[in-house]
Amino acid sequence: MIEISNLSVSVKDRVLLNGISAVMEDGKIYALLGENGSGKSTFIRALTSYFPDYSGSIAFDGRELKTFRQKEREKLHSLLPQMLPHFDISVSSFLSMYPDGKKELSKLGLGYLLEERMNTLSGGEKEMVFLAFALSRSAQLYAFDEPEAGLDAMYKEKTENAVRRLAEGGKTVLVSFHDIGRALRIADGFIILSHGELVFSGNREELLDDNAIERIFGLKRALFTDENGEKHILFI
Repeated sequence: MIEISNLSVSVKDRVLLNGISAVMEDGKIYALLGENGSGKSTFIRALTSYFPDYSGSIAFDGRELKTFRQKEREKLHSLLPQMLPHFDISVSSFLSMYPDGKKELSKLGLGYLLEERMNTLSGGEKEMVFLAFALSRSAQLYAFDEPEAGLDAMYKEKTENAVRRLAEGGKTVLVSFHDIGRALRIADGFIILSHGELVFSGNREELLDDNAIERIFGLKRALFTDENGEKHILFI
């Protein structure tokens, strides 16, 4: 379990996060939502040790993050960042940094990319390679910052399946989304930020009952039935 209490982050007197409190349980997927500039990336980076000077508390199974040594922190979390670095090496060499890297790429059905070079991949292929890299690390928290941005339907499905597999294995998964519909489809819990502050934290039923999406994003709710007779909620 990861417990965040009164988390605040400031950089050069600019407040990026202010008093965020939330709880994330093992074996669940949490969607992180918010408009651009709401603090989603800062929140993810605070949980993955990129902002060591935060105030408040981030506790992994009851132990404050700041008390972990650097090598211990590396085993707590695995991060897939929004901005991916460029490497002029083979995919195989890149994924060899962790023993299961190549295996994870094969699980995604993309083992044929191993002999390609990182700087020749398409944006979607590169995203999948970095996803395999993140999956290959043993961690408690897997944090993905906008992992589906720019991906086609096939790669989105592969990402969703990988995220579900992590949760089914007892891991805590935090995924930031712009697509509210996909967040509702995938996530068990929701954390919504606005201007660096928490405006909602809860499960899917609470989110829908609270009308938080309508209030925060100014969207309207529509109901439709698919060809199998299943009812779905669409926000437009």
